[in-house]
Amino acid sequence: MNFYIMEWYYIVLLVFLGLLLLAVAFVYLFRERIFNWLMATILGAYIISPIDLLPDFIPVAGWGDDLGALIFMIGFIINAIRIGSRNKKEKRSRKILNSSKTN
Repeated sequence: MNFYIMEWYYIVLLVFLGLLLLAVAFVYLFRERIFNWLMATILGAYIISPIDLLPDFIPVAGWGDDLGALIFMIGFIINAIRIGSRNKKEKRSRKILNSSKTN
């Protein structure tokens, strides 16, 4: 009998494609929360970074861009928290509805 044996790089490619498919599915399912936390992280890094669009030694404008980034960062964090609490409320209400249907 002549069995076909896959080369090792085909197996690695299949595993890589499977992991990529799982990553895409994960990002699709949690896209709203991931986007908000990613934007908050990027803005936080911008605030901490010594490199700015407007240097801090310019009296008002230098700190203004950092303040604007801080406000946007807080907004993204609040939005991500709201999405998380909304998902928890939906799960609780589904659980209550399912338990009331069985009674």
